Amino acid sequence: MDKAFISDPMDSSLMNDDITEILPNLFLGSEAGARNLELLRRRGITHILTVMADPVPQSDQTSDNFRRMQISVQDWPDQDLMSHFKDSNAFIDAARFTAQEGVLVHCAQGVSRSATIVTAYLMASHPPLYDDVAALAYLRARRPIVQPNSGFLSQLALYGRCSCDLDANASAVEAWRVEQMRAWEGRVDRMNRERAEAEGVGRKRWWQAEWVTRVLP
Repeated sequence: MDKAFISDPMDSSLMNDDITEILPNLFLGSEAGARNLELLRRRGITHILTVMADPVPQSDQTSDNFRRMQISVQDWPDQDLMSHFKDSNAFIDAARFTAQEGVLVHCAQGVSRSATIVTAYLMASHPPLYDDVAALAYLRARRPIVQPNSGFLSQLALYGRCSCDLDANASAVEAWRVEQMRAWEGRVDRMNRERAEAEGVGRKRWWQAEWVTRVLP
């Protein structure tokens, strides 16, 4: 276990909106931080994990020597980040322990998508914790702007209930996915009903206006 995980919060001088040090050789940040070549070099970052649907930011088009991984997701509650936790954890570990170099995990703002990936890493790499609430509290002590969306929070909670081993809890994961699909279908049905009702009201008002125009003097 990293001693840093149970130590006091990081010095405020190591916090900023672009890149925040979470553990030794693990950083969480924004797209702006991922594009800041000088800042990346100063922090000893050689690995970059991008959690965005947009193309990977290239800090230096002519000499980009970073090891990269990208998870292409939007910051939407119905996006599946959980299925990427195993690979993202391995990528972070490879940087921190195999290469003994820094790794930056980032999305657009370093608030939701990348924060979810780092929270999952904290949970999985510090057994027997497996606690999404404690891991998020630790993360927010170092980067207060962290706020995964509701869908990502749900996935982190399930990850904790599965002791961070989704492969060994396939039935629980599948049940969760079925539940999410049903909830999504319910939202779509509700939106369609609301749209149809709004269109019906619009047509009624149009006919009323036509009647007034054509019938009344």
